Amino acid sequence: MICLNEPTRVAQVLLLTGGALAYRTLAYAVPEPMRAALQPGAGVLVPLQNRPALGLVLCIDTLENAETLDYPLRPIEGVLSQPLLDDALLHLMRLMERTLLCSPAEAARVVLPTAARYRLRAVIELVEPLPSLRSAAQRMTAEALRRHGGRASLATLKRELAAAIWQPGLRGLREKGCVRTRYELAPPPPPAQPEPQVELVATPNALEAFFAEATRTPAQATLVTHLLEHPEGRLPRAELLRATGVSFQTLRNLESRGVVRSTRANAEPIAPVATPPMLTPAQQRAVNTLRDALARSVYQPFLLYGITGSGKTEVYLRAAAECLRLGRTVLFLVPEIALTAQLSHAVRERFGASVAILHSQLSASERYAHWLRIKQGDAPIVVGARSAIFAPLPHLGLIILDEEHETAYKQSTAPAYHARVLAEARARSASAVLLLGSATPALETFYRAEQGLLQRLDLPERVGGATLPETRLVDLRGKPFQPISPELLDALRATLAQGNQAILFLNRRGFAPMLLCRECGYAPMCPNCSVSLVYHRSASPFLLCHHCRHRQTPPRVCPQCGGLELRPFGVGAQRVEALLQQLLPEVRAARLDRDAFLRRGQYLQILSEFRAGNLQVLIGTQMAARGLDFPRVTLVGVISADTGLYLPDFRASERVFQLLTQVIGRAGRRAERGLAIVQTYNPDHPAVQCALRQDYEAFYRQELALRREAGYPPFTRLVNLISTDPSAAAAERLLAQVAEQLESQRGHELLQVLGPAPAPLERLEGQYRVHLLLKCAPDAEPTPLLAPVLDALAPAERARIKVDIDPLQIL
Repeated sequence: MICLNEPTRVAQVLLLTGGALAYRTLAYAVPEPMRAALQPGAGVLVPLQNRPALGLVLCIDTLENAETLDYPLRPIEGVLSQPLLDDALLHLMRLMERTLLCSPAEAARVVLPTAARYRLRAVIELVEPLPSLRSAAQRMTAEALRRHGGRASLATLKRELAAAIWQPGLRGLREKGCVRTRYELAPPPPPAQPEPQVELVATPNALEAFFAEATRTPAQATLVTHLLEHPEGRLPRAELLRATGVSFQTLRNLESRGVVRSTRANAEPIAPVATPPMLTPAQQRAVNTLRDALARSVYQPFLLYGITGSGKTEVYLRAAAECLRLGRTVLFLVPEIALTAQLSHAVRERFGASVAILHSQLSASERYAHWLRIKQGDAPIVVGARSAIFAPLPHLGLIILDEEHETAYKQSTAPAYHARVLAEARARSASAVLLLGSATPALETFYRAEQGLLQRLDLPERVGGATLPETRLVDLRGKPFQPISPELLDALRATLAQGNQAILFLNRRGFAPMLLCRECGYAPMCPNCSVSLVYHRSASPFLLCHHCRHRQTPPRVCPQCGGLELRPFGVGAQRVEALLQQLLPEVRAARLDRDAFLRRGQYLQILSEFRAGNLQVLIGTQMAARGLDFPRVTLVGVISADTGLYLPDFRASERVFQLLTQVIGRAGRRAERGLAIVQTYNPDHPAVQCALRQDYEAFYRQELALRREAGYPPFTRLVNLISTDPSAAAAERLLAQVAEQLESQRGHELLQVLGPAPAPLERLEGQYRVHLLLKCAPDAEPTPLLAPVLDALAPAERARIKVDIDPLQIL
């Protein structure tokens, strides 16, 4: 019984399960036996609407009067055997709340697995020594527990003992204090069996006889022909039946005749590489420095600055090996899911099966399984995208951010964290080494290295004697635009004739950015966002908004003038793919962009087939520009270097330079020198010129001078406040109120308040967007200035304002 008139020890518990009540914070009384051991970060079992729910203890305090609550104060029922969050992750969660102005619920959503996927099991433990037990049921229950080392799950007791034995036996043991119940996280159920693969097994002579038979049906011939036309002669069963339209019985008949067979392909272990490659002198110097730093077990940040193809991955692997040798764990972060696949393969080659993978293409159940495996210490190496920064690795010794300049490390929704900032905080608290790697570091990162806040490790040459690719500029000014210019087409033919591969790069999805009426200028717009709908060509063409996913059928005639000249305008990756097939019908090509992720795992298949040489040309958006290493790629063609160059964002030039430099660097990464052809309407732009020369430091000097003059990072800190509302006027009024409060605080820390003004992307998902840009001193901490102003707003008003501290874009 809880006394309502005396101070009560309570825990503030964030509910992690509980349906509609998940992620609410409620107070629960801490029973006397739990008071000494219960700590923030613990997982607890609490009563909620007559059923147990899992919660996270945020803090423990004293409640003077339980009657002040608008719900009954109930006690915690159980504590998990291990905390949900260790001190390091709890610190990271609180850091986000403090520096990003997010709620505990928002922080918990990114730190912990999806709420619905938690599985709990009750574990019964014997408390020895036992008194004399007269009850046969109690003795049999105790013996069952002893057979399992003194502890067993309730499910195990139910399986081994009849209900007439374990129920009274367990009840009696509890009454005598002979057992205690603990709760722990249980692994998810085993994954479903992989989809069967259908493959040809008949010999060439048998196939020839099969097609000559009068008894074979047209449906059988269709299925076999489809498999013959596929490069690997194998396809998933569901995909094969869907593509050919044949029945399952037809497939069974072919299997019975020995023409095809169905197998469930399980992942085969990757054989470790016997001998790592020999290091270059620069690589060896970097590895030696990192070994010394790891041995000291203190926080040390490094920037591995190496040109494309200089062997940064091998430095990462050597540093990881040293970290593991010292008994500590390793976290690899990569910006893109495609790089997760490539790096995880390299890591498994070097270190075997002790690797866990975390990325967005995993199901919630798979992510939970990996999270639990990491937490239990079964995976000392984690490879993952941005959210893997929250992997519960114990004894963390090394954090690696590959391609640290990538904007994908910044979360776009609340909490708007940057994985690089959290990696620094986590490495500092763990006394770990932080290793940032890039050929084109973020300007702020390189500036910090120049200020002595990061130690630079330089890799100035490519490995294996390879040289940077030759670059050629195609000036498109004054010419009819051709996505694949004659110069690029000639280079493609020559490359393919030599048995090499090529990458065509265009950072724009879809077939065309819009449909345009050539008679009146009408273009279909998204009804929810202030952007045109992107035209996608398929068996059933459609218009799609890449922001809100609104989709509609293209009109046959112009809705505005009734004209018939409503045609695609501009170029997307799909159009380049179609044009390539027209110009070079025999070429084997595939497209790598977000649209290639429509089927789970499809991106892996594309990368695998390109690496194996089954594909000759890869047409890609920025996914193809980031860190991928294909030995046979000797040609890179940039369809348009101008995409994104004139966006209303101070980082636009930097992003274009980085993308161009990275994609050019995909060519000629082995002995044969590569070639990059860059098509542009802006041949004299500094970003284009510096990328052609692969001259990062020249671009850095020019851009740094512009930033200093204009007062942008790294010489200031920015905060972007975005107000959203169905009414543009209401969104602006709210930020005008905030701006008025902040103007009164201008001084040494808050330098300038710009706005409110309509955001460049003025309407998104049916909401108007108005932003307010704050410029602060470079050493200022903006949250103490912002928090009182935002906290003074009504809850409904505060919920309409997104706070983006140190934004990477201001669109």
